[in-house]
Amino acid sequence: MYSMKPHVRALVTTLTLCLMAEVQAEENVSRPAVASDRFSARPELIITTLGFGSCAREERPQPIWETINAARCDAFVLLGDNIYADTSDPAVFRRKYALLAAMPGFAKLRQTTPLFATWDDHDYGINDGGAGFPGAAAAQAAFCEFFRVPASSPLRTSPGVYDCVNLGPAGKRVQIILLDTRMFRSPLKKDPANPKVTIPNADPDATVLGEGQWAWFERRLREPAEIRVVISSIQLVANEHGSEKWDNFPKERARFFELLRRTQAKGVVVISGDRHMAELSRLTPEDGVPYPLYDLTTSGLNQPPPAKPKEGQQAGPKKPQTNRYRLHEHPYTGSNFGLMRIKWDGPGPSLRLEACGMEGQVVISRDIAFSEIR
Repeated sequence: MYSMKPHVRALVTTLTLCLMAEVQAEENVSRPAVASDRFSARPELIITTLGFGSCAREERPQPIWETINAARCDAFVLLGDNIYADTSDPAVFRRKYALLAAMPGFAKLRQTTPLFATWDDHDYGINDGGAGFPGAAAAQAAFCEFFRVPASSPLRTSPGVYDCVNLGPAGKRVQIILLDTRMFRSPLKKDPANPKVTIPNADPDATVLGEGQWAWFERRLREPAEIRVVISSIQLVANEHGSEKWDNFPKERARFFELLRRTQAKGVVVISGDRHMAELSRLTPEDGVPYPLYDLTTSGLNQPPPAKPKEGQQAGPKKPQTNRYRLHEHPYTGSNFGLMRIKWDGPGPSLRLEACGMEGQVVISRDIAFSEIR
């Protein structure tokens, strides 16, 4: 066996120690970068029932929280329009969040159930708002304060409220990816004939998420998970109505689908809000997605009953807006919330998507085998 001379052995030892020190230094440098990224893990929290809701007007009663509490969710996600602030005044944000906090049913949910949240336009501070809103910093500070975001979180120090939490152990992992569709979004394009209607913005530089959030989103999709719940405050799948939606920016909607293909992320289900109705939509591989992609829209938590018809008008529900991807005839327009019920055990793991009314009645449902979204 070859034997090193003492001076050679000493040199090799020195070089080895230097190399180890460099590797350790690189690890030490990388740790804060990883720690400062927007994700966390709670492997102890196994999800069998996950709740969702959006669009809660703080000046109205919110009795639906008692029904939500009765559902005994393992966690609950607020999808946006959690208050209707429409302001850049920090005092107004505090006052309106205080009204939500004072709702008895919400206070009970907050005390007993892990909550996760993103925002939409009204709790961002401006109707249909996007990038460049002067009150965005005040809105984010109020959001972080209300949802008790830790002082060390990057949500406190960098723009946007996008976040991710990985729940459950290996084999039962639910990844909740909370997108921010407001802080970085390019301006909407309005129909010249009707400014209430949005039309596609074909500008190649227009964005929904912004490049930083897109890169973050890709990193999250590359992490291991059995189910990925992507929270988008606006609808991803439905694209024929004139309200806000991902298809206001067709390039960005296509980028979403391409990202699913490129990352080979399995188990993605989208949950959206905003529309003041509940509906379940689905894309198929023929529409450009790698497997059936479901979008459960659940909104809102305390919508008023339909207005009485004026004299001479015919009573009855309005004709629903067209949605070729809707899996049922009509959307549900009463107060509602959503549930995802996960069946982990047995030969065929599956999940069930439900939209539930004020009394907890299931008004929309769909059973989805894990194998279908692989």
